Amino acid sequence: MDLLTRTNLDLLSRRDQDGEHVSLFMPTHRFGSGTEADPIQWKNIVTGMQSVLIERGMRQSDIDDLLAPAWSLQRDTPAWQYMSDGLAMFLRPGQEQTFRVPVDVPAVATVGAQFVVGPLLRILTGDEHFLLLAVSQRRLRLLEGSRHRVEEVVLRDVPAGLRDVVAPPEARSNTMAHSTTPAGRGGPAVFYGHRVADEHYKTNEIERFLRHVADGLEGYLAGQDLPMVLVGLDRLVSIYRDVSRYPHIVDDAVSTNPDQLSAEELHAAAWPVVAQRLRADKQRTVERFEELHGTGRASTDPVKIEKAAGEGRVDTLLLAGGPLCWEQAATESPAVVQLGADDAFAHCELVDRAAADTLSRGGHIYAFSETPVPGGGDVAAVFRY
Repeated sequence: MDLLTRTNLDLLSRRDQDGEHVSLFMPTHRFGSGTEADPIQWKNIVTGMQSVLIERGMRQSDIDDLLAPAWSLQRDTPAWQYMSDGLAMFLRPGQEQTFRVPVDVPAVATVGAQFVVGPLLRILTGDEHFLLLAVSQRRLRLLEGSRHRVEEVVLRDVPAGLRDVVAPPEARSNTMAHSTTPAGRGGPAVFYGHRVADEHYKTNEIERFLRHVADGLEGYLAGQDLPMVLVGLDRLVSIYRDVSRYPHIVDDAVSTNPDQLSAEELHAAAWPVVAQRLRADKQRTVERFEELHGTGRASTDPVKIEKAAGEGRVDTLLLAGGPLCWEQAATESPAVVQLGADDAFAHCELVDRAAADTLSRGGHIYAFSETPVPGGGDVAAVFRY
């Protein structure tokens, strides 16, 4: 799985880039017969986009260059055996990004002056999504999860274990002498067994290892604000808290050795901690909206919210999380949408812009999948001023 961050969405949401921007989304299967049908559906989506680009007057050679990564993926049979629950690809001249994501997305494609990120928002909305770090000397793992599942993130340039950073200690004698008097003066020597010295040595090396881990994870966590639960022995968890600069580590941790635990067992251990945190965060958000509604500091008007988001005034955006707008509007499968030209998707585009601007300006987004959005609509916001 590929870890999608706020930084990714921020870069994708920029509107200062020329050329056609193509966004492709499709639900995928992890296993079973669906993995054979997925490339066929992807072909249908890309073919539909190709037809629309021809209608928009784009030269065939430019279309071929723009859609080349999408066709390459369609032909890559092994790649379809390693999918997650959803697939997103973003294409513009000279740029291509692909994400396998652990959430369902609609079968929809868009083309216009900017990318669409709305179908991916539930990953970054605090809507039951979290990170889990299994802290271990032997097998360090980062997982992204939701209420029902977790999936391991493929890490590069991050040490997977202590041996990746620290060479095995050299053999040493069973005892070592330490003088109890100042240097240069004679005196009795006190002999310590190797256990004391090795434990001190290991603490230093473990700290160095976990610093490397924290440094390596910074690139993955930049701009991210999902809560992170630590799972590990108390000593390792404590050291990692000291060396990590990620500001959203949950106060409560799961105290156990994670080495032999499967992803499902890690999820079962961590989810209660996450659920308690998310419930508290969402309740505070609802209470704040209710307190400010009617004062000019909160609104349920989509047009006002989109304008305020573009001005950097939205502190918190509240969205209907199930299904999100694009899923509701996409009555055909796959749907190929020309941005700004289809009234059925106008509201989705507005909400998409508001969400992208909120994220890019440091705001927060919460999706409400089990309870209504405060105010009764599908979008609400709390303003900074």
